[in-house]
Amino acid sequence: MSQEFSEYELEQISKLPMDIALLANKYRIDVLNAAEVWGKPPFYKGYKPEIIDIYYGNIDTPNVFILNGELKEYNISSNDEKSKSLSVMFDGQWAYIQVEKTIIINRLGGVILPEVIVEPSALIQSILNTGN
Repeated sequence: MSQEFSEYELEQISKLPMDIALLANKYRIDVLNAAEVWGKPPFYKGYKPEIIDIYYGNIDTPNVFILNGELKEYNISSNDEKSKSLSVMFDGQWAYIQVEKTIIINRLGGVILPEVIVEPSALIQSILNTGN
């Protein structure tokens, strides 16, 4: 591993299988997020997340934010199509992480996804904010 990683990060990465750990140099945040929940069981059957955050690529804020089944934010980005990583968080816990074509965490289990309500005004506002 690179010297860029702290001892804590190296310890976290060491919990992962080698093929996933090797992705850390290219997908640092995704691999560290995966290590955070590595070994945790899938969400239980019937689990209904209240908060869903979806991230495309290496960003700090979600591209999609859903609260209690209502789409609150949707950020369109030209990088979304080029992004090689996708991460999904339910209620503050990583549920799914994929980099390139490799699924490194899939804790979806028996999750029941909500029907999402989209308020046109919220969608328009998200589109306008992206254009700035």
